[in-house]
Amino acid sequence: MRTEEELAGALRAAAERAPDEGDLLAGVATLRRRRTRRRVRVLAAATAVVVLGMGVRSVVLPGGGEVEVATTPSPTATLGMNAVPVDRLWPTAVLTVPATNADGMRYEPIIGISATEVLLLAASLEEGTRIELYDAATKRARVVAEVPMKPTAVPPTVTADGENVAWMSYGRKNGVSVRGIWTAPLSGGKARLVTTISGPRADIDSLAINGDRIVWSERRGDVWGVPLSGGASERIPAGRGLRLLRWPWASDAPAGPDDSVRSQSRIVDLTSGSTIEVVTPPGTRGLRCGPFWCLGHDETGGFLQRIDGSNMRRLDDRGSWGRRAMAPILNRFALSNDGIYDIATGRVATLDGRWTALSAGQPTIVYWEGGRDTLRVLNLAAVPSAQ
Repeated sequence: MRTEEELAGALRAAAERAPDEGDLLAGVATLRRRRTRRRVRVLAAATAVVVLGMGVRSVVLPGGGEVEVATTPSPTATLGMNAVPVDRLWPTAVLTVPATNADGMRYEPIIGISATEVLLLAASLEEGTRIELYDAATKRARVVAEVPMKPTAVPPTVTADGENVAWMSYGRKNGVSVRGIWTAPLSGGKARLVTTISGPRADIDSLAINGDRIVWSERRGDVWGVPLSGGASERIPAGRGLRLLRWPWASDAPAGPDDSVRSQSRIVDLTSGSTIEVVTPPGTRGLRCGPFWCLGHDETGGFLQRIDGSNMRRLDDRGSWGRRAMAPILNRFALSNDGIYDIATGRVATLDGRWTALSAGQPTIVYWEGGRDTLRVLNLAAVPSAQ
């Protein structure tokens, strides 16, 4: 980090990843009071900072997180695969869910809600579309909301926190694209239309809930928000020309995965407007960054680096690391065709089947076909913190 303002932004993001009371999942929002706890964690983290001029290399955060503040590049390291089957490496983060519900509707995993719960999108031509919550501990599902739209080739983008679920529906009116943003209580209830967007602004690529607001970004750039209770949408000033990565971060390139070779140049904290510039090595293609780590590739293969260009780590390219442009998931995980590299520990989890999809929008889960009409779901937000 190069300024105190940028360090504050990094501390805020690291505190967001620190476990909440009761070992709640990092990266999965819980209740609105979470924001108060987050502020407490940021203040606690800030007290751990030693004067930077004395050569401090890192800051230890509550919950075991760490933020490096050194700008001196580390020697390039080549990673050994050090691979372990995902069930052995992260047994508490892997769930088995049925591929269909009791009505024969096909399931698509969306987001992990807790260590045993996953939100699912269910759809069929006969039954329509609904959102369900499946608990792997009890092996039971319950309906969260009926989605007032017929199944289409493009399923609705869905997001959730600990209280609410929100989604975006697709349609056309008089030849013009229309997007409806809907919400319902996670505990279950009737779907409610929050706002409707049409025309060029309807090309939305990311959706999130932030407390009492729903936020999204347009594919062409610009981040917007609207109250959960409804009302007029407003452009977020710090997000002009940017695309939502994961609240509160936005960038000048999509979070991915996509096939663009254009590299990201900056990341912005939408709450403060502070900007972190990305240091891009020559010859890099498709570099994508969160607030700490970047994933990209060049002519020799995939690599990871700090956002300031330091601590480069070469990745064994057998799994096509970095070939599709994508920021590290949850600032921690790099995804290849057949494995997931944990930046925090240097370990690689291999899957017992090639993954078929990421959760849409801002992905935190990966899933693949299991046996006997089941899906295997890896909830990356439930992977234990590095010790």
